Amino acid sequence: MFQQNGRMAFAGCAGILALTSFFATNALAQYGGTGSSGATMGSQAVFNRNYHAGFDRPEAWGMKYFASSSLLSGLTPPVSSEDHHFGSISIGIESDWLPSLDTGQRTIGFNGTAPEDLNKAPIFARAVVRIGLPDKFTAIVAAPPPFHVFGVTSHLVAFGLERPIVERDRWSFTWRGYGQLGTVKGAFTCPDSALAFAPGSAGNPARCVGPSADEATLRYVGNEFQFAYRIPKMPKVVPHAAVGGNFIAGAFQVHAPVTAGLDQTHLWTHGGTFSSSAGVSYLFSKQVSFTVDAFYSPLWVQRTPGGPDTNDGLFNVRALLNYTFR
Repeated sequence: MFQQNGRMAFAGCAGILALTSFFATNALAQYGGTGSSGATMGSQAVFNRNYHAGFDRPEAWGMKYFASSSLLSGLTPPVSSEDHHFGSISIGIESDWLPSLDTGQRTIGFNGTAPEDLNKAPIFARAVVRIGLPDKFTAIVAAPPPFHVFGVTSHLVAFGLERPIVERDRWSFTWRGYGQLGTVKGAFTCPDSALAFAPGSAGNPARCVGPSADEATLRYVGNEFQFAYRIPKMPKVVPHAAVGGNFIAGAFQVHAPVTAGLDQTHLWTHGGTFSSSAGVSYLFSKQVSFTVDAFYSPLWVQRTPGGPDTNDGLFNVRALLNYTFR
C-alpha cells in the first residue's frame, strides 16, 4: 500500500512539475523580449514598453510578495482516515492578514526609485471549496470575491490536489500540488492620493495626471508537504507544519495617464521561492473546524542597483473556518 501511495504521490508531483514547465515556457514565449515603442492615440502619446525584471529587482519583489500572499498553502482541515471518501464536500472561508508595507518597501517603481500604492487591503479573503475524489484524493478550488473592494478588483482562481501519503492513528503526512491564475486590478501607479500633488513633485514622482488602471498578474504553481499530529489527550487539537516550493510567474501592466501621455509599460518576471507554515486546527465537531497558521516565505530583493541582495520576506497569519457537508 505504501508503495502504491508513493507512486501516486510521485505521479502527482510529476504533474505539477509539468505544469511548472508549462508556466515557464509560456512566460518566456509570451514575454520573451524587451523593448519599447511609442504610438499616438488621437492627440495623446501612448508608450508601450516591455521589460523583463530580474527576480531580485524591486518590481519583481512586489509581484512575488503578493503572489506569495495568495499561495494555496497550509490550512488543511484535519480529516481522519475514515472520513476520506468520494463525494465529500466542504466549504471554508479563509482570511489572511496582509502586513502594511513601509515607504522603503513600497518604493519599487523604476527599479526602486518611485513609490507605489501597495497598502490597499489589510486582509486577503476567499472562499475555499474541497471535493473528495476517489482513492483519498481531494480537489481544492479557492477564489476571492470578484468585485471591487479596498480599491482593488480581484479575478484570481487557485486550484489544488492533495492526498495523504502516509496515515497513522495519531499522525499523517500529506502531499499537495497547487496553482493559481488571474489578475488584480487597481490604481497602484497613480492613486488618487498622488493627484493632489504637482506632477514630478515628491508626492507625485510618476507625473500622474489621472488615476491609473493597472493590472497585476499573479500566477504560480507549487508542491507542499504537510505533517499533522493528533494529541492523544486533546483529540480536538491538531498541530501541523508544512514546507513547499513554488514557481512564480508574475506580470504588471501599467495603464497610467501621465504628463507625457499614456504609460502602458509592461513588466514581467519569474522565479522560484520557498514557503513554510505551522499552526493548529481545532475540531468543534466532525463537520466544523477552525485552523490558524503562521506563514513565512523568504523573498530576496536588491533595493539599490549594484547593492546587496537582502531578505525581505512575507510573514503573515492565516485562518480558515471550514464546514463539511458530507
